[in-house]
Amino acid sequence: MKGLSIVLLGLLLTVSISNAHAQKRVGGKLLKGYDVIYPFKNGKAKVIKAGKVGYIDPTGEEIIKPEFDNIMPFEKGIARVEVGFLVGLINEQGELLLEPVYESISNKRDNIFVLTRKGKKGLVKITGPSPDLVEYIVDIRD
Repeated sequence: MKGLSIVLLGLLLTVSISNAHAQKRVGGKLLKGYDVIYPFKNGKAKVIKAGKVGYIDPTGEEIIKPEFDNIMPFEKGIARVEVGFLVGLINEQGELLLEPVYESISNKRDNIFVLTRKGKKGLVKITGPSPDLVEYIVDIRD
């Protein structure tokens, strides 16, 4: 009987811990509802909510809604995002530059990216951090 109560206590502790949420005072207000709030870097902090990744600004406002499975570090204002096994690109305001419909995206040079989708390779040139500065050189979208 003693072993059973220890197991039950362990289950109760596990349930209580898994329901815990990160709390952090940001911009004078207490943020709640996030599973994890990472430290701020370059004016934004990565957050995880219900297993999805996003970013907040120093006032605690979401600048990128937690809707991605992963967001890679930003380089020159652009980051790769993952949704399932597919990748896309976003800017620092959370605007999609490339929808996450590609199996892979690699940066070659001069802001030219090689895209792979359904076994086909394409090229896109991104001349700035705005969606209207994306130029498909070899388009493989359906």
